[in-house]
Amino acid sequence: MKKLLTIATLFMFATTAFANIQSENVVEEVIYQNFKFNLQSKNKSNMLTGFSSFEQKLLVDAAWDIAEEGDPKVIDALTESNTAHYDLIERLRVGILRIKFKRSPTLPQSLVDELMNALNQDKVDIRIVYIIAAYEEDVLFAGHNALVEKAKLHAEYFDVALDQERKNDITEDMISDLFHKAPDVTTYMNGEYVNSVKIFMFCRENRLYPCLMVMRNVHGEVVRDDDGIIWSHKSLASSARGLPSYTRNGNTPTGILTIDSVMPAADQQISFGKFRRMILNFIPKSKNESLMKSLLPASSHNKEWWKAAVTARDIGRNLLRIHGTGKLNQDPTVPYYPFMRTAGCIAQRENTYDGVKYQDQRELLDAIMIAMNMQTNFENEIKVKGILYLVEIDDKNAPVELEDLALRGIE
Repeated sequence: MKKLLTIATLFMFATTAFANIQSENVVEEVIYQNFKFNLQSKNKSNMLTGFSSFEQKLLVDAAWDIAEEGDPKVIDALTESNTAHYDLIERLRVGILRIKFKRSPTLPQSLVDELMNALNQDKVDIRIVYIIAAYEEDVLFAGHNALVEKAKLHAEYFDVALDQERKNDITEDMISDLFHKAPDVTTYMNGEYVNSVKIFMFCRENRLYPCLMVMRNVHGEVVRDDDGIIWSHKSLASSARGLPSYTRNGNTPTGILTIDSVMPAADQQISFGKFRRMILNFIPKSKNESLMKSLLPASSHNKEWWKAAVTARDIGRNLLRIHGTGKLNQDPTVPYYPFMRTAGCIAQRENTYDGVKYQDQRELLDAIMIAMNMQTNFENEIKVKGILYLVEIDDKNAPVELEDLALRGIE
């Protein structure tokens, strides 16, 4: 049985060691993990009633993930009667989940009627449009063509379809600009990230190949090794299920994320490795995405490459992390060996392969702390903070190397 943080411990962190943004992430993950544990246990009594919108989403997230991990029977707990009081968006997700895993051939007609009515309103919850677009194949397979056509009347529907094309509109000059001219963060979120790092993670369009990180320190200086070579760090941002970034458990989306401390403990070492996992968050929604644009050079403001993160945020993706793993990759023929693909998080190498011991999460945590002018110790890990830019540079089928970055003026 997995040992989870107790509620008492949870709120101790929420009120002491962590600032609001960290404590919110701790609360979210602990509630999610407890739902997941309860769904997998035999005692499910009273766990499906009386939840807030926040809790409803996390419960559906947990059921979704268990089903995708190979146990679709868990969906049977989410009956129409048990979830009748849920928000419309969560009932839609439950319905799609039941269709995906063949627990029901169609959405309930009452739900379809309610969705059609919601899509007719002047002010539509964009998440409804996005969910139908993201799982269009399942909705059409169930025969709900009219629902899809109604959702397509909203321009936002095509944000999802365009997500793959958007990533191709970044040029080499824009990549150089991003690294050399990304604005300072003095005014962003009232200076919340002034004393933080900037990490630039460059990937291929084919996420089976490892990405490469480079970093600027708290003074805005390029981080270099002792020999003067630019510091770099390999990572992977690939969905284990081969899903696009706008779906749950899809690839880590291109765009901008924030690094906001670590989880309190390395408490799930098979899944997340021996070292504490770093918390990733989306940039908050703002009018015309002004907050996002404040972190981008002018050359990217009117481009699309960073909007995959916007779609992923607005569709409701959550619980993104940077972490290692206790699992072993036993297939040396895959392009990402010895990495392990994840459920959408950024993966670090761990364990021993061919006589080499990998502990990339430890090395990344230490590198960030040094770049923040802190001693590399356990206590300072909770102060880790940064802006992460994730970019796909081209469609080559090869790991990203420093030579690729030098061609774009990053060296």
